[in-house]
Amino acid sequence: MTPDVTSVRFFDPAKGYFKIKPEMDAVIQDVLARGDLVLRGDLEDFERNLAAYTGKKHAIGVNSGTDALYLSLWALGIGVGDEVIVPSHTFVATVQVVEQLGATPVLIDCNDDLLMQHTIQRTTRTKAIMPVHLTGDVVRPYTGFADDMKKWGIHVIEDAAQALGAQGVGYGITQCYSFYPAKILGAYGDAGAITTDDDELAEELRNLRHHYKKDYSKWGINSRLDNLQAAVLNVKLKYLGESQLRRAQIAYKYRDAFKDITDLRLPEYSEGRVWQDYVIRFTSANQRDSAYTWLKNCGIETMKNEYPFPIPKLPNSLKIEAETLRIPCNDVLDDDEVEYVIKNVRSFFAL
Repeated sequence: MTPDVTSVRFFDPAKGYFKIKPEMDAVIQDVLARGDLVLRGDLEDFERNLAAYTGKKHAIGVNSGTDALYLSLWALGIGVGDEVIVPSHTFVATVQVVEQLGATPVLIDCNDDLLMQHTIQRTTRTKAIMPVHLTGDVVRPYTGFADDMKKWGIHVIEDAAQALGAQGVGYGITQCYSFYPAKILGAYGDAGAITTDDDELAEELRNLRHHYKKDYSKWGINSRLDNLQAAVLNVKLKYLGESQLRRAQIAYKYRDAFKDITDLRLPEYSEGRVWQDYVIRFTSANQRDSAYTWLKNCGIETMKNEYPFPIPKLPNSLKIEAETLRIPCNDVLDDDEVEYVIKNVRSFFAL
């Protein structure tokens, strides 16, 4: 390892930009020179490319992953008086959109598998269930799940904000993606998309994102993915396989380096998952906080949960977040940086 590695960023968008700077600059300048800024060809191209990549008939570009969730619920007619089952171990946006539409979120704690039949706390008011593929690990349904949802009249909306490219995503009526800059496929600002195989639903979503301009007797919102971000994403989508592979290589380096640390619980290495984040779990919140400070003093940027959780705050979800730490696992890390992280995690445990 070279001796000059003294700091490692958790996320480094500038480094990612400079990897493909000539190509990215050319695309951005082309969009600006054409003046094609909203609902133009670059967006249409990205929507076709994303649909093909995910194996879905339709992709609808919107301005964030949050709006992808919100519009999915709205387009399916979910609102006041309805219940939506969601995991408590998720970013607040997953629950927030349910509340914003006047529906009631029914939270499932994370020791219960969201899609295990015995944990689906449905009532006559249950209209949707929202599995969250957190950190790229897919929530997989039980055998007969699709038949049960159809029989019960429950829509499945997948929060796939952290799981683009993961195997097993796609069993819901919609899949909701975020292209926030820190995501595996990250734009240079806020961006998102919805995928679906349902023709009528896709048309409704396109109308809702654009003020429902085809029919002024109905309401929509402004949630268009702009052409500039679509052009950026078109470029980055070409390199997504390379990015996924690099993240997986780093994840397996971590597994091999940390597997002998008895006080450390490593993430699941399930088949077909992607590595949005690499999350390690300590034996206590105090130990996690000590490791966070140790690594910070070593110049290693990590991430612990500093945003509010959905209310009610269920105990298992809170315990997991208090004991876990996300360590750098992005595709622009070089081998020296990865080895530096490994060295200092092991040194925290005096190994």
